[in-house]
Amino acid sequence: MEFNYRLILMLGVTSLFADWLYEGMRAALPQYLKALGASALFVGLLFGVGDALGYLLRFATGPLADRRGGYWGETFAGYAAQVLAVAGLAIFPSLPAAAGLALLERSAKALRTPARDAIISAAGGRRQSMAFGIHASIDQIGAVLGALTSTVLLALGVAYRDLFLLLALPGAAALATLWLAYSSRLRPRRITGEGRGSLRLPLLLFAASQFMFGASLMHISLEMYGETAAWLASSIYLAAMAFEIPASLLWGRLHEGRRAVVFAGPPVAFLATLFFARGDLLGAFAGALAYSLATSYADIVAKAEAVRMSSGGRATALGAVNAAFGLGYIAAGGIYGYLLQEGLLAWAPAASLCLAAGSFLFAYLSLRSL
Repeated sequence: MEFNYRLILMLGVTSLFADWLYEGMRAALPQYLKALGASALFVGLLFGVGDALGYLLRFATGPLADRRGGYWGETFAGYAAQVLAVAGLAIFPSLPAAAGLALLERSAKALRTPARDAIISAAGGRRQSMAFGIHASIDQIGAVLGALTSTVLLALGVAYRDLFLLLALPGAAALATLWLAYSSRLRPRRITGEGRGSLRLPLLLFAASQFMFGASLMHISLEMYGETAAWLASSIYLAAMAFEIPASLLWGRLHEGRRAVVFAGPPVAFLATLFFARGDLLGAFAGALAYSLATSYADIVAKAEAVRMSSGGRATALGAVNAAFGLGYIAAGGIYGYLLQEGLLAWAPAASLCLAAGSFLFAYLSLRSL
């Protein structure tokens, strides 16, 4: 199949609007929950359970999409549920409803991501990493717009209810763009040659590599937590999101025809943690750039490798590898969060180095077993 540039662009614009929707919501959600009476423990548990649910469900949603075929149904349903979840926050202003809708939004992302990535993979033909790189770079623009929208509107005194209703507008635009992509002549309605995939040894080894890769990466929120000025913490996060746009294109280009680029991820994750553990401003921004390189690696290189190692089920492979990274990422929150809490952050680089070395080893074994 030839490289379907126009379809990849349309799916990228769809994701741009969707990221604008849910990243804007997530940027405001902790403060909104606090206003509804939630404790810090409740907020922390809700985000942790939501992220875990969003990744764990991909072990099921990937095979589901492969068994059904087509992949468009799951993609539409996931995006639509995210729009309804954000709009629902404005309609049902209570703590139980907000918690349930936040979990619905994460579950919806788990439903549509493996299916959508399977469509991108099919549209990419032999240029898998470039297809994912282009899509991710456009997608990340939406994340920047979402965070900026919430920051600016809340600073101007816009009520949470009005903010969530306004964020539903880019969500509606995402569904409209997705419909244009589906109804055009650009897309295959059904991706042939698929079916239920199996998790072969190379893919399982690579998933283990991605789990350890995620666990080796200190989450940027912990670096932000350590900053005394709120605007400075936001600036670090914004720098990371903005740099991920060119980083995605870079990984897409580098990985084409160079499978050795697979081994570049673990050292980058270690560098991000090393910089974050320095505890100074230079380390914070250097770590933010390395952090962007690490997360975009997971979105580009790891997804392209998952497709190459799949045995007939793209969504199954993509869901498994992405979920493994996510679970490692959640484990990293516990590891480095504990070290930060106990004043032992100086040990973070050593922990990251061990985990990154394990990731490197499993990646090597996965390629050798093909």
